[in-house]
Amino acid sequence: MRSLKKLFRSSGQGWVKSLPNLISTLRLIFSPYVLILALRSEVNLSMFLFAVLLLSDALDGTIARLLGAQTRIGKMLDPLADKVLLICGLLTVTLFTNISVSFLLLKAVVIRDLFLIGGALFLRRFGFVPNPSLWGKSATVFLGLTVINGYLANLYNIQLLINSFLFLQYLSGVLIAVSGFDYALKGAIFLRSKFIIERR
Repeated sequence: MRSLKKLFRSSGQGWVKSLPNLISTLRLIFSPYVLILALRSEVNLSMFLFAVLLLSDALDGTIARLLGAQTRIGKMLDPLADKVLLICGLLTVTLFTNISVSFLLLKAVVIRDLFLIGGALFLRRFGFVPNPSLWGKSATVFLGLTVINGYLANLYNIQLLINSFLFLQYLSGVLIAVSGFDYALKGAIFLRSKFIIERR
């Protein structure tokens, strides 16, 4: 119970300022239902849920900036929820629609996310929590659009949607590679500066 209170309250800021963390937590909890609904042949409902959860990502970030409620917990919770949501969405489109996500893209997403999670846990020992980068946010947005496009291409089977789905996959793959390199570079620069300071 105390851990939950700590999660949704930071330095006595109150319930309102804990709202971004609550939204991120709900996104994390409900993301698997994107897959579960598709498994129950409710693909359209799965698409609706994915879209709502994807919009919640923009909502919690906006609220956190407006209220000045950005916290260390939120910086880790928000990207974790994003990763779970996107992987569930990509798997749903691949497994339960007539439109398949490229295996290479799926592999790239999983490898990058495992790398980022492992790196974040390691760097946290040294007090480093990376801020979301423009590249990382862009990759999240375009992966989300890829999933939505896949749902729509399956629903309407229009060539334009199929072509845009292929293009979005390619663009997402590029952004995934760039964002992974960007996070790795930031972590390496932090460690280098820390060890240089400690040697002095």
